[in-house]
Order: sequence, then structure tokens, then C-alpha cells
Amino acid sequence: MDEYELRIENLKQALGDRRHQLLVSVATISSAYGIWAYGEKHPVGMVLNDIGFQRPLAQRGNFYYINNISEERLANIDGNVLFFLVHGNRRDREILEELQQRPLWRQLKAVQQNQVYFVDAGHWYSMDILAINAIIDDLFKYLVNAP
Repeated sequence: MDEYELRIENLKQALGDRRHQLLVSVATISSAYGIWAYGEKHPVGMVLNDIGFQRPLAQRGNFYYINNISEERLANIDGNVLFFLVHGNRRDREILEELQQRPLWRQLKAVQQNQVYFVDAGHWYSMDILAINAIIDDLFKYLVNAP
């Protein structure tokens, strides 16, 4: 836990005040559950809260996730930054590719600003310390070290 807290503090310092202004969304799509987003009770949400990120209104609250988000409600996954979890199976990747061709996807602010980051669902969905460290690695990679 001490290492976790140190890494969170380092990330906060690297981001500075910008971390309070970023609206960070985390979502995914699967053939089984459709489009879904992560709430504050999920470990991903807890990490984002520990950093001090703002979350889209639909992703705030004491819940793990919301599923079956319709295409018409894609605004629920929008933000300044969107981390989109990608699953390894072929069907889920095909569904994601189809979603990316839809007009409502292209209207998302994060898409228009080229701030969508496709990350490995394996560690973003897991709940152990190794996975959480991998999430922090991704946050550094995309929000601090990106050109």
C-alpha cells in the first residue's frame, strides 16, 4: 500500500492541477453485455478518485459498473479522456470496430480530440495490486509521458 500511495502521489505531481480539470471516462464493449462503464466502487474508479480525476456524471456514484449503455446514450462514456478497455476475443474486437464506425461514436469529445486510449481489459478489470500498478503505468503513459 505504501508503494501504491507513493505512485499515486508521483502521478498527482506529474499531472499538477490538470488532474482536477480532466474528465476521465472508462468504458468497454463486449458481445455479452454491450457497452458498459465503470463506477467509483470498482477498483479502477477508486484509483481515479485517489488521483483526483473528475468523472462523467453517469460514472459517479457508489456502484461497480453500468452495462447495456445504448448507442444513443454514448455521451455517458464521454469525457476529455476515454480509456476504452479492449478484450482479447475476436467477436468483441469486431463489435468495437463496428462501434467506431458509427456517427454517435465520432461525435464524442474524446474521439474528436484524439484522446481515446485503448487499453488491455485484462488488467483494467482485475482487482489485484499487479493490475492496479499496470493501470497506473497506463495513466503515466497516456496522460504524462505522451507527446
